[in-house]
Amino acid sequence: MKQGVAMWETFPCWSWESSEPLELKSFVQSFQKIVPNQRWVFCRSDVAQTPRQLWTAATVSNRNTDRGTAQARSLDAEFLRVLAGTHNVSEAFKRAGLPNGATSGWLLHIPDQNSTTDTQTMDENAGQLLTNLGLSQTSSTLEINIAGAKNLGIALDDGIDSNRIEASLIGHILLADVSSSQ
Repeated sequence: MKQGVAMWETFPCWSWESSEPLELKSFVQSFQKIVPNQRWVFCRSDVAQTPRQLWTAATVSNRNTDRGTAQARSLDAEFLRVLAGTHNVSEAFKRAGLPNGATSGWLLHIPDQNSTTDTQTMDENAGQLLTNLGLSQTSSTLEINIAGAKNLGIALDDGIDSNRIEASLIGHILLADVSSSQ
């Protein structure tokens, strides 16, 4: 993390693209063979929107996993579940996971908030994962996206401002474990 930058202003994520549409099943199998741990996860390009949103999902998924209250079997799946704001893990993959045929997305590293992270090593690991999977890192940045928020299951008016969208994204995550109607 850069000196002088607050934790919630940045999140360990890397945008990527593929020259060919991904065949999801074989992509996931390849990823599972080389991923060093459950702290790495891929998500759709439009659902990862702000560092605060991602830190909230990381905090909730880490907490649930540490307490033994996670509804998913792995940290990466729990992260997608809370990011998608649902109790249903398969619904979370539909909302936030990569779709078959994806040509872009995000590689995220779910930080262990109980220990320090070597950002240089993490960047190198991310670059190696992307390269080994035949993906190219891009310079895209996180951005508010109404369509992506709607993909996560959030009802929004098209004219809503970005601060309210971010608050809705965070609230959606926090409600994932409160509401049983999801």
